[in-house]
Amino acid sequence: MPKRKCSNVDVSFGANIAAYRKMCGFTQQQVADMLNLNRTTYTKYETGVSEPSIEIMKKIANIFGVDVNALLGIEPFEKALADFEMPIYSLTKDEQDLVGIYRLLSVEEKQKVMELLVKIKNDINDPYK
Repeated sequence: MPKRKCSNVDVSFGANIAAYRKMCGFTQQQVADMLNLNRTTYTKYETGVSEPSIEIMKKIANIFGVDVNALLGIEPFEKALADFEMPIYSLTKDEQDLVGIYRLLSVEEKQKVMELLVKIKNDINDPYK
């Protein structure tokens, strides 16, 4: 695949992130919101007008539940699909947003979220605690 001028990112990157986004059932706006970006900035990544920083690229991979290599086209797309663990596309919009945000959290933040969710669940199940 040809590379863009002054770039190490293959032009298939944009097509790959668009395909994963669609598979997950996200809109460009939802992904942009999870990344705290303007939708037009994210759209430029998909269209190849610009490319994200390494940090943003890692966050995109986390949202879609794949390795950065899959986004870059280093790993065959079919293998990445076979390794795709969570069929996020079958979730409701709220569930998709929750999973997308959760995947961006640090290990410590994930643990805090889980502790809070368990507490909320326990309080609901036993309101007289």
